[in-house]
Amino acid sequence: MDTSKFLSKVIGIYMIIISIVMLMDMNKMLQIIDGFTNNPSLVFVTGVFTLILGILLIACHNIWRWDWRLIITLIAWIVFIKGLSVIVAPQFIDKVSALVIANSMIYYAAAIFDLVVGIILSYIGYIR
Repeated sequence: MDTSKFLSKVIGIYMIIISIVMLMDMNKMLQIIDGFTNNPSLVFVTGVFTLILGILLIACHNIWRWDWRLIITLIAWIVFIKGLSVIVAPQFIDKVSALVIANSMIYYAAAIFDLVVGIILSYIGYIR
């Protein structure tokens, strides 16, 4: 199995699961986000692991072609940038988290977007 198909399966299923959990209980997820941002040690460790994951994804999948594989490459770079920003500028993550907590439309839009992308990637990985 090629790397693109493998990653489309893994990332797709992950995004589906996380988005369903987000849509099932917004209040619980917002409490988790709030608790997360109030724990600097947890934020830093999470940033380190996210950065490592981003580096691994970029190292194994940095394909800049105008097809479905670009989705995986963009996700890899987003994960890398997110991990780096959590380590270097955690106050930025605090502001984004506060924005999400204050505006449920952003929360639901992100969850639905993740669900759609997850379904597309899973379809490509498992069916196509």
